[in-house]
Amino acid sequence: MNTLYFTLGPVQGFVAWARRTRDFWAGSFILSYLAGHAILNVIKARGKILLPAVTINAEEGFHDPLLAAIQRHSEGSPVEKGPFIATLPNRFQAEIPAGYDPNQAVMAVQEAWSRLAAVVWTHFVAPVAHLGNGTRAIWERQLATFWETAWVIGNSKASDLLERRKNWRSQVPAVEPGDKCTLMGNRQELSGFIRIRQHRQQDRFWEALRQLAGELEIGEDERLCAVALVKRLFPLVAQEALGWRLPVHYPSTPYLAAVPWLAGILQTNPAGAASYAIKADSLLQTAGREDPGQFSRLAHFLADHPEAKGFSSLDGNCFFVNAMQNTSLWMKNKQKEMEQANPALELQKDLEQLGPPASPFYAMLKMDGDRMGALLQEYKPALVSTALARFSREVPRIIENHDGITVFAGGDDVLGLLPLDKALPAALELKETYTRSFEGIEGIYKAVNKGTISAAIVYTHYTTPLTVVYAEVCRLLDEVAKEDTGRDSLAVTVWKGAGRALIWAAPWQVIKEQEGAPDLITALVKAFQSCETGKGEFNNSFFYNLRSRLRILKDEGSLLSDLDAVELLIAEYLKNRERQCTKEEARERMKRLLRLCRRSWRDAEAKVHIAEGPLTLDGALLVKFLVQKGAI
Repeated sequence: MNTLYFTLGPVQGFVAWARRTRDFWAGSFILSYLAGHAILNVIKARGKILLPAVTINAEEGFHDPLLAAIQRHSEGSPVEKGPFIATLPNRFQAEIPAGYDPNQAVMAVQEAWSRLAAVVWTHFVAPVAHLGNGTRAIWERQLATFWETAWVIGNSKASDLLERRKNWRSQVPAVEPGDKCTLMGNRQELSGFIRIRQHRQQDRFWEALRQLAGELEIGEDERLCAVALVKRLFPLVAQEALGWRLPVHYPSTPYLAAVPWLAGILQTNPAGAASYAIKADSLLQTAGREDPGQFSRLAHFLADHPEAKGFSSLDGNCFFVNAMQNTSLWMKNKQKEMEQANPALELQKDLEQLGPPASPFYAMLKMDGDRMGALLQEYKPALVSTALARFSREVPRIIENHDGITVFAGGDDVLGLLPLDKALPAALELKETYTRSFEGIEGIYKAVNKGTISAAIVYTHYTTPLTVVYAEVCRLLDEVAKEDTGRDSLAVTVWKGAGRALIWAAPWQVIKEQEGAPDLITALVKAFQSCETGKGEFNNSFFYNLRSRLRILKDEGSLLSDLDAVELLIAEYLKNRERQCTKEEARERMKRLLRLCRRSWRDAEAKVHIAEGPLTLDGALLVKFLVQKGAI
């Protein structure tokens, strides 16, 4: 048999074009769903999928839940509790029989896409198409030319052929006329009107479509192209389009940021939370849209206290004072009052009385296996694929246990959204799970720098556009964790309104020296947080002065040894006479902090250089950020 290498795109662009978290999830899901149809087409032609591991088992069927659901629906069987997590990668490797034409897989992708889009058209666009200017033509043109597929046939050791094929760029998108989509800026919006001359006709078209889809589905400032509209609305008609239901409400970024705070308020001030929920419900039109059951710590609390659901299901914007200034949150009969008496002020006061404010930061986590091409060249693809399947089956559980939302979990790729306090623990557990997945596979597990995974975490304010956050997490993973730090590493960025506030990276061995022990960053964070009880290793004055001390060390780095640097930090640390600590204990603590503040990396020979590089403030600033939940 020949070996087929197949890929479907665009990936980063399609996923990144997102204004809300459901858009972000939908991009990954559609890609995975369409790849599943290509895979199923190969299997039905008696091909064998080598990567990812989706081998049919006579008793259990497909290992992958998404592929199993696609198969059942294609055979006319009902799909109960169908999957909603993207688990199939956008590329696959397969043994194909002689005479199989890979263009059949390409056609399977386009047919599945057309069926998906047709349902959206029927329910939402067709009833208002007469209000547009050539809407049907725009729809058909954009849907027919969007996907980029590439394939090659070679031997099982020629995985680089696909990359060379993709470089041909045989599909070049045409420049589109007219006003552009507010989400995918290079495509024409569907009404077909030119706003500068025909804004009334354009507004009439989009208002009619908004009424059909629901006012919360398409914003008043949104004018979308065909691709963006399918991505936005297909979850509403998933039963008809796919054969099973999908979540309609996806957690917003403000809600993700507020989850730790919510859990705390429900414990410490349940009466205030209940009162606040009643008032917010009476004023805000978006109240009640979130699903706290998707987050383990909230779900556990609600199981014993169902009366708290009203508060925990409020729109995420209800938990941030600044967000309440957005008049679109308020019921229409209250929006005029916002311009005059501003009823938000009373609600803001109630929010402030609940307790300390919620942190406005959440995290995006992306992980990717290292040197996967080389691994597949050296070892049998079926063995590597088996290890990756073990890992990907565990990903949703791990992320869910850390109060996160899995966007993608296929093969060696992971993409998730998590509260600020859970991103690092989730990344560490995922890394350990990935490593264990290779145990017993012909020496991969014990080999140096093989069967490893790198990760990137972007901590960002909930108002940062998802397009920006996703671009940053991809750059951070590829350029910092993999290239600059030498793979098998973690890279972290804090992204604020003005951009990157810090970048820190290190090999996993630097962060966590041994299994079962707390990682270096968490240990430092917990030590500082405990200072509120008077027993902490650090206090505010120490962290305040630490920045200036580290700057001195950085400026005088060529004159001071590490021993001198530690002594300088000890002196600062022991200035607080209330701290019960010997000088030797202080020395160990400062050595640990200094290790975090020096650059570590892995060289081309896989040797890890621990704290051998120049001094950087970013390690200490990261600890300070995590301790103070947003301060640097």
